[in-house]
Amino acid sequence: MSDIVFMDTETLGLDPLAPVWEFAAIRRYENGVEAKYHCFIDHDPAFWLDLLPARFQEDYKARFDVQQALKRADAAEMIHTATDGAHVIGAVPSFDTERLARILDQTGWGAPPWHYHLIDIENVVMGYLHGVAARAIDEARMRGEEPYPALMNRPGPPYKSDDLSRAVNVDPNDFDRHTAMGDVLWTRAQWDAVMGNGDE
Repeated sequence: MSDIVFMDTETLGLDPLAPVWEFAAIRRYENGVEAKYHCFIDHDPAFWLDLLPARFQEDYKARFDVQQALKRADAAEMIHTATDGAHVIGAVPSFDTERLARILDQTGWGAPPWHYHLIDIENVVMGYLHGVAARAIDEARMRGEEPYPALMNRPGPPYKSDDLSRAVNVDPNDFDRHTAMGDVLWTRAQWDAVMGNGDE
């Protein structure tokens, strides 16, 4: 089993070229030991900031500190260290890896160092919930009972991430959402609810 890394970024918009201004990750090694990484990243907000919804502008202005921000080259080194050889787990992780790969390339680190197979926590939770429902249906039928209709008529996509999280007893309101580390901790909690915390 390889290391896993729970990872998230905050950006100045959904456009692939919108700057990444915050990076966070928790790398879990095979032995269960974890290492945390967090930084603000120097960037040019240019016109991007004005395009953000008001609440995201307010969050950016309240939390981003240019004096504490790492230069892109230093941030790239942290990103490389945090993710090298690991399986990335996140909420739509391709959103983050696409942007981080650009930073690594532009600062001379070359190809992304993480494992190419990304793991989307929403898909993990959804698969788990459908598996639990399928087992309950099978057990009911083996007992000669009719399964609960709700088990038979499970909703399909699109799924809401908050609903999926609550379905595995992880309250999204317990986390500092839409901050990079807050979303990393939320993702980790959902992974551990489904997969265990790595100690088993």
